[in-house]
Amino acid sequence: MNWIPRVRLRVILSPRLRRLRMTRTSSALAILILLLASCTREKPALQFPDAPVILISVDTLRADHLPAYGYTGVETPNIDAFRRQATLFRNAYAPTPMTLPSHVTMLTGLLPPEHGVRDNAGFRFDAKAHPTIASILKSNGYATGATVSSYVLRGDTGLADAFDFYQDSIEPAPGAKFRDYQRPGTVTEALAEQWIDKQQGRPFFLFFHIYEPHVPYDPPEPFHTLYAANLYDGEIATSDAIVGKLLDHLKKAGLYDRAIIIFLSDHGEGLGDHGEQQHSVLIYRETIHVPLIIKLPGGVRGGSEVREPVSLADLLPTVTSLLGVKAPKTSGLPLFGALPTDRAIYSESLYARLHFGWGELKGITDNSRQFIDSPRPELFDIVKDTAEKHDLAPANRREVATYRDRLNRLPAAETRPAPIDPEERAKLSALGYVAGMAESKVMPINPADRITDIEELQRASRLAMDGDMAAAQTAFHDVLARNPEMVEGWVQLGDALKHNGRRAEAIEAYRTAVARSAHPSGDVLVSLGSVYLESGDLTHAAQCGEAALASAPHAGRALLVETALRRNDLATASRELSAIARPTASDLVMAAEIAQRQGQYAAALSILQKAEDQARAGGEAAVYRLEYLRADTYARMNRLPEATTAFEKEIAAFPHELAAYARLAVVRAVAGDGRGAGDVLERMLRANPTAEAKRVAEDTRRALTE
Repeated sequence: MNWIPRVRLRVILSPRLRRLRMTRTSSALAILILLLASCTREKPALQFPDAPVILISVDTLRADHLPAYGYTGVETPNIDAFRRQATLFRNAYAPTPMTLPSHVTMLTGLLPPEHGVRDNAGFRFDAKAHPTIASILKSNGYATGATVSSYVLRGDTGLADAFDFYQDSIEPAPGAKFRDYQRPGTVTEALAEQWIDKQQGRPFFLFFHIYEPHVPYDPPEPFHTLYAANLYDGEIATSDAIVGKLLDHLKKAGLYDRAIIIFLSDHGEGLGDHGEQQHSVLIYRETIHVPLIIKLPGGVRGGSEVREPVSLADLLPTVTSLLGVKAPKTSGLPLFGALPTDRAIYSESLYARLHFGWGELKGITDNSRQFIDSPRPELFDIVKDTAEKHDLAPANRREVATYRDRLNRLPAAETRPAPIDPEERAKLSALGYVAGMAESKVMPINPADRITDIEELQRASRLAMDGDMAAAQTAFHDVLARNPEMVEGWVQLGDALKHNGRRAEAIEAYRTAVARSAHPSGDVLVSLGSVYLESGDLTHAAQCGEAALASAPHAGRALLVETALRRNDLATASRELSAIARPTASDLVMAAEIAQRQGQYAAALSILQKAEDQARAGGEAAVYRLEYLRADTYARMNRLPEATTAFEKEIAAFPHELAAYARLAVVRAVAGDGRGAGDVLERMLRANPTAEAKRVAEDTRRALTE
C-alpha cells in the first residue's frame, strides 16, 4: 500500500533533514532510504490481500439521476455517504444497454464480442471458457456468492456456473406479467445478509443485484408519495434505502472498513430523451453512462474523483490488481493505475437487428466525442452537448471516418448468433423451421429513426393485457406491416393471443417469430411449446422443449417433463427431471406430481413441503401449482376441507389459474355445496373475463350436471 509507506518515510526522513552532520554510514543509509522512497512513489501499488469484495449492481440507474453526479431531483443519503469514502468515476460507460451482456462484461473484463453474450435472450454465457471475478477469486480461496433480483440474470444463463452460491429464486407462472419476472430488492438484500453471515471470517466475493429502478416504476411508501411526480426517481430512492441496509449490515459485521465495495449500474434508462422510454435499443449517453463508485479498505482515496473515460470491462483487472492475484488478459484496465486520457470506450446494441430486423449500433466514447456507427452514423460533442441533440456527422465526414477507423480497431466478432449445430437444426427441422433459420434480411435503418414503432408495439401489448384484443390486433398489425422482420413484435403478439386464450393464433404468431429469427430464443420456443401443450399437441410441445435445450436448458427440460406428465409417461418425466442440474421449487412440484400419479400421496405431500421450504428460504412468496397439487392430493385422499383451503391459497396467489377454480368447484360440489361451486365459477369469470375462462366454466358446469 503506497499510502502507508509514505507516512512512515516522512517520520524517518524528517530527523535526517535536521541532522546535517551524519557519519558516512548514516549518509549512505539515508540515501538508500531516499531511493526506496522514490521507487515507491514512481510505482504505486494499492494492494489489499484477502479483502472482502462486494459488487453492488443497481439495474437501470442513470448516472445523471444521482446526487453524486450533480442531480438534485432525488435524495440518496446512503449512496452519498458511501461516495464520500470512495472514488467516483465521472465518465464510466456500459458496453451495452442490456442487463445480461453488461453483467457478463463486469464479471469477465471482456466486451460482448469477446465473451459472446450479445443480448438478454438467445445467448448463454460459457463460464468454463471465460474466467470471471468469481472463478478467479474462488481459485484463491474465496467463497463466491450471488443474490440477483431479475429473471434476466437467472442462473440458467450460465452465470451460476461461475459461483459457489447463486440465489435466483424468481419463477414466474405461465402468463405472468413483467413485474413477476423480478423480486423486491429487500428480499434479495435479506438473502445477501444470510449468505454473508455464513462465511465466518473467510474471504468472500458477493455479487449483489437489485432491479429498482427498472420498470415498472412502482416504489413502496414513503417513496411513492414523495416522488409521485417522478416514480423513476422514487425507485432510485428505494434502491438507496436497500443499498444502505446492506452497507449497515457490513458495518455491524465488522466487514465494511476492510472491504472493497463497488457500486455501479449495468446501464441507464432512456426516459424519452431520444424517443426511447426504457432501454436496450439505443446507445446514447442516457443508456450507457453509468455510475461507478469504488470504496477501498480504510477509506483510501475517499472523496477522490477520476475523470478519464472508463469501462465496466475494467472491473476484473481492477479487483485482481487490488487483491494482488493473477488475472487473464482482458479488454479492461486497472482503475487505480495510470489511465489514458484519449481512451475510446466501446458500446453496442444488436437488439434492433436481432429483434426488429433493423441495423445494429456500435459506438465509441472518448473524453470529448461519442460516435455511433449505424446505417446513419452519428457524432456528438459530449462536452458542449451533453444531451446529444446536435449531430455533427453530416458536416464532419472526415472526423466520422477517423472514429469509424478507431471503432474498427476494437475487438470484433460475428454480429449474429452462432451457427446452429446439426443436432439443434434437426430439432428445429421437426418443427418446420429450417427455411427460417437463415440470417434474416436486415433493413438499413438506424433504430433511432423508427423508435416510435417500439412505443406503438408496447401500446399494443398493454391493450392486449387489458383485454382489448380488437384494438391490440389493429396496433400489432400496423407495426408489423411496417416491420415484418420484427421478431419481438411477433413474440409480443403471440404473448397477447396466448393471454387471451386464442391458442391457434398464438401458435402462428410464435411460429412466425421463430421462422424470422436467425437463432430462435429458447424462451420463445418454450412459449410456443407451452401453447402446443395447452392445445393437446404433445408431439410439437416435446419438439419445442428439445429445441430449447441449447439456449434455455432448464426451461426446455421443464417443458419436456410437463409433456411427459401429460402423456402419463412417468418414467420419461422422472428421467427428464433428474437431468435438471439445479432443481428449483417448481421442479420439486413436478416431482411431487410424479409421486402423486404413482399413488404415493404421503410422499407427494412431503415433497411439496420441501418445495415450500425451499421457496421460503429463497424469498419466494408463492410457487405456481404448489398449493394446487397439494389440494388435488388432499382431494384424492378425501380430505376435502384441507383441499378447499389449499385451492383457495392457489387462487389467492395466482388468480388467473383457471384449473384451480374448476377443481375447487368440483370439490365443493362433491362436498354437497352446489351453490358454493357456482360461486367459485362466477368468481373465476370476474377475475378472468376471457373466452377461455367462459369455456372452462361451461365445461365444469356440464361435468357437474352429468
